[in-house]
Amino acid sequence: MMKWIVLGISILIGFIILKLWLLRSQRNELVKKLFDIVSNSVFLGFLIWKGSLLLLEPKLIVKSPLSLLYFTGGDKGLILGILGSYIYFFCKTMKLNISFFITLQTKLIFSFSVLSVYHFLLLFLINENILFHLFVGLLSLLLYILSLTRKVSSSKNGLLIISLAGLLAFGIVYSSGKIPKVKMENTASTMPTGEEKIKIGVQEGNKAPDFQMKSIDGEELKLSELRGKKVILNFWATWCPPCKAEMPHMQDFYEEQNKIVEILAVNLTTSEKNIKNIEKFIKDNHLTFPVLLDQEGEIEDRYQAITIPTSYVIDSHGIIRNKIIGPMDGEMMTELINNID
Repeated sequence: MMKWIVLGISILIGFIILKLWLLRSQRNELVKKLFDIVSNSVFLGFLIWKGSLLLLEPKLIVKSPLSLLYFTGGDKGLILGILGSYIYFFCKTMKLNISFFITLQTKLIFSFSVLSVYHFLLLFLINENILFHLFVGLLSLLLYILSLTRKVSSSKNGLLIISLAGLLAFGIVYSSGKIPKVKMENTASTMPTGEEKIKIGVQEGNKAPDFQMKSIDGEELKLSELRGKKVILNFWATWCPPCKAEMPHMQDFYEEQNKIVEILAVNLTTSEKNIKNIEKFIKDNHLTFPVLLDQEGEIEDRYQAITIPTSYVIDSHGIIRNKIIGPMDGEMMTELINNID
């Protein structure tokens, strides 16, 4: 949610920067045309990003149509959205006979301003991937400044070089993952040595409270018995729309990662009208990970699962590393699990 808010703020600031630059550098008749085309291209890119799930995961959409509401096409969908946005922008400006030089500079200034603001905001608001956000933020800021520099911006070759350099640099950074992703962790999140003890609680860095619960099959499961495995502890209910959208993603992820990851899906049974609804849900979604029944609401209260779905990512030492409120897709689960021991 925080990243969505930051993205929205970054785009808004990007529009403000673009508007100010257009007012200072372009003729009045061009200002509105270019601004409107940029706005429409951003909206189109967002629609392509959201809808790309249909192209990338058609089987998943068949199983869970609600995925279109709650998820995007991830990184691959984002690339498609950006390409669609750029193609629309350049085709539209060509149709209106707007100079390619002005068109390219407009897109560069908007793109690099949004990228730099986005990564600098994340750098200060979210204590993870510090070096990554710093590097991309500084690179975007440098390219933005170069796009405004008179010597460079007055040269078509200069703008083309900036475009190609930016495309190459961001391609390497995002695809190869060579920039280290560093997470600033609470000292409480490290394993105890000597007399040190980790506080038991539901905050990141706390030791996850232990519990024992029966599964839908009647099997007794204890959280501490899973020590040595990474665990996703998920709280859900059959009547919850985002839970319905999330479960097929969770099942696909589990089928790929069950050797190193265990998923415990804790059903808020006190909120269910009929326990048979749970059995039907499991059968319809072909769930193979353990589904636990919180029949007294005790575990729900202990883990403060006020809004569902709520998930806790627990490392192999039993330490809570992340708390996620809202649905997760496979890409998000993979990233979270890969970032913990």
